[in-house]
Amino acid sequence: MVKRSVLALFIVLLFSSNRVGAQDVNIIGGNQLNKSVQVAAPDTFPLLEIDEVELEKIPDLRTQFEKLNSSYSSPVAPSENLLRFLKKDEVELSPEAQYWVDWVRDPSTVISPWMTFRDTMIVNPLFTPLLFRGGLIPEDFRLSDKDFISKLRPNYSLFKPDTTLFQDEVLKNKLQNMAYDYVRINHPEYFRYSERDLPTDIVQTHIIKKPTYEPELIKIEKDPNAFSDVDAPVKFIPERRYWTSHFESAIQFAQNYISPNWHKGGVSTLNLTNRQYFVYNYNKDKIQFTNELEWKTNVYTAPKDTLRDYKIGDDVLRLHSNIGYKAFNKWFYTFDATFQTQMFSNFAENTDNKLAGFLSPFSINLGLGMKYDLNKSFANSRHKKLTLSANLAPLSYTFMYSTNKNIDLGRHGFKKIEGTDEYERKLSQFGSTINATMTFQFNRNVSWYSRFYYFTSYDRMLGEFENRLTMAISRFFSTTISLNLRYDDAVAKKDDFDSYLQINELLSFGFNYKW
Repeated sequence: MVKRSVLALFIVLLFSSNRVGAQDVNIIGGNQLNKSVQVAAPDTFPLLEIDEVELEKIPDLRTQFEKLNSSYSSPVAPSENLLRFLKKDEVELSPEAQYWVDWVRDPSTVISPWMTFRDTMIVNPLFTPLLFRGGLIPEDFRLSDKDFISKLRPNYSLFKPDTTLFQDEVLKNKLQNMAYDYVRINHPEYFRYSERDLPTDIVQTHIIKKPTYEPELIKIEKDPNAFSDVDAPVKFIPERRYWTSHFESAIQFAQNYISPNWHKGGVSTLNLTNRQYFVYNYNKDKIQFTNELEWKTNVYTAPKDTLRDYKIGDDVLRLHSNIGYKAFNKWFYTFDATFQTQMFSNFAENTDNKLAGFLSPFSINLGLGMKYDLNKSFANSRHKKLTLSANLAPLSYTFMYSTNKNIDLGRHGFKKIEGTDEYERKLSQFGSTINATMTFQFNRNVSWYSRFYYFTSYDRMLGEFENRLTMAISRFFSTTISLNLRYDDAVAKKDDFDSYLQINELLSFGFNYKW
């Protein structure tokens, strides 16, 4: 009971003190500070009579404290993972980077040991630290009186130097020295470097001697005459190539444009020339075997032809083989064979009359004789060469045939059938043949190729003379001038050109390749 009475008394006192505080606040808030505050003594309050039932309703303070402290837990030291998360990573340099940073920051590395600032740096001495300026003794320092002589002599001089040219420069240097001396004497703390910042390492030169090696001389233990029975080293003989090949490829263009209002008239043309040439030869001992495959095509636009846009000017497919047996020097006994035709069909202008086509016609020439072969190089020029091959066949046979009988057979040399206007489709002739080729290489870029073909049956003569001058601009481009002459007295003459001589000339530029 005593315990509960004490507790009730404590609660009453607590409420009474709160009331007094509230009255004080109200008095202050009402700005009535000058009025006296009368507070009743605690004993003037009547005692509250609280029953035991009401006292039991008042919670125990200890229980309330324990309830408030039920969620409290003692602090726990943070784990290592939490500390690693909260701790900020510090940027660290590798040992190599730290070395170079220290090397850059090192004042001793700023000045090269081989550098003389008076000779190599052009700076204003006014802004140069004391350490780099030189000594403290002024340049005009003298122990004697500079006016000593003038005092002993009259006030005139025999020679007076002219200082008007550098007078401004001398004055500027004096002002700089005065400013520099003022800072040096009154504010020495402004100078960053001193003598102790200079590098103290002494670089000493070391003479590097190149090691010399002197091999010991071979001691001959036996008599030199005893080596006579030693075999000589085996001579290296490379394997010989009996088959050789050569290839030439040329695709060239010739273009001519004439506007419709050109004062002399004319038409625009485009010419395409194609030549593919392949050689495969065999040469061993006295046997020589030559094989050539050549295909030439000349295509040009035909603006006057109303039926087709282009025409074939020259189309030759030629296969030539020659096998020979060496007789003496550069002469060979040979058997020569040539097959020749064209690849595409050609028509007369503004008509469907076929002039020539594939195997229409074709010719085969066989001959027995001798060949002269020459390969010459010139000592005064590395690329200057001459190659000549001339085959003479006194006994020769030519067979010519056309698979198409509707072409113009008369222009190819076929004979007429007696009593009619038609021509035969085949022709056999015996006679003599000369077949020669020559290539002259003037230098690395200019060459001349010539081919001569002659056949006669003693009542007919057929000759071809082909010339081609090639001027290479680079490895893949060249300019070509070609002139082809053909003479055949068996063809029928034309009204507009009464001659057996046929001419084909062309100037072109384009792609060229050899190997």
